[in-house]
Amino acid sequence: MEWYEIAIIVIVCAAALFFAAMSAFAAYALHRAFGGRFDKNAKLKYFSPADFGLNAEPVQTYDGKTLLRGYIYTCGNVSSGGADVQKGGIYAATNGGIASKDGDGQPCGLIIFSHGMGPGQCAYTTEIAYFCKNGFAVLAFDCAGCGLSEGNSMRGMEASTRAAVAAAAFARADMRLKNLKTFFVGHSMGAYSALCAAPFARLSGVVAFSAPERPSYMVKYGATPVVGKAFAAILRPFVGMLARMRFKKYGELSAARQIERSGVPAFIVHGDVDEMVPLSLSAYNFARSKNAERMLCRGKGHNPYNTVAAEGLLKQLGAALTGGDDGFLATADYGAICEEDADVMSAALAFIAKN
Repeated sequence: MEWYEIAIIVIVCAAALFFAAMSAFAAYALHRAFGGRFDKNAKLKYFSPADFGLNAEPVQTYDGKTLLRGYIYTCGNVSSGGADVQKGGIYAATNGGIASKDGDGQPCGLIIFSHGMGPGQCAYTTEIAYFCKNGFAVLAFDCAGCGLSEGNSMRGMEASTRAAVAAAAFARADMRLKNLKTFFVGHSMGAYSALCAAPFARLSGVVAFSAPERPSYMVKYGATPVVGKAFAAILRPFVGMLARMRFKKYGELSAARQIERSGVPAFIVHGDVDEMVPLSLSAYNFARSKNAERMLCRGKGHNPYNTVAAEGLLKQLGAALTGGDDGFLATADYGAICEEDADVMSAALAFIAKN
């Protein structure tokens, strides 16, 4: 065998070994980030629909074979004369109506709420209540591996995109919801999914709070302090490759490109001091299409819909949780922690109203 043939074999073997090793590292990184369930923390308080005077009707649908559970939230009475399982695994009320803000007639529209990483919609009851009190019905499902829904893990942020698509399909099949103007509203991972799912749903608009641009950017960002900037950069494309293999058409999508492709009006809100999704890695930073409005919240972190004071209290809560300060957790003012920024929320509502 000639020397150059040996060299080629060595190079090919080295390349194959490198590819296999990086794929294994990427799989490990994804498992570390998304490999387990996200459920309620017993040490934290979560507001219930009753705390805001909301009605919550349990509903369910499927992401593939995974059962997703959620609620239709309203301020008025929810009446349904029955339910059945339709083709495709959609669980929907077959008749009945949803009362409006004033308890009479239909809501002014439908918000499909998409939650961020964590135990699901239960962490967003304050925001859900805001839209309900302004005359909307809100449909929210926990995505696979979170909260109320089944699944051993999420496996990736793309599970949230699939959940958003499933929620939109549910709404189209429900007799009470299908004729309402429909909007996606999401935070963090849920904001990413709301933007990415827009081409797959019939929508009037999307509101995205603190949306990442791509899942692999966030894995790279999280891995950098552990493995270093250079290795994390090499790892990123392998993370994207595995996501495409796992989630097919939903894998490793660009949020900015997806909303541009959809043509759906979008309102993208981000805090300029967000440490969870840095501005440089956000959909806000990449969105340049004419259908995307942007709002930068000065001095705001990862929850720009909350007041600066509320974000500060949330940081204290996180530190207490990490440090095992059960005394702080037991006496924390969760109302103050969830205090909404009226200007930001009203700007989102105004965007929805004009679309």
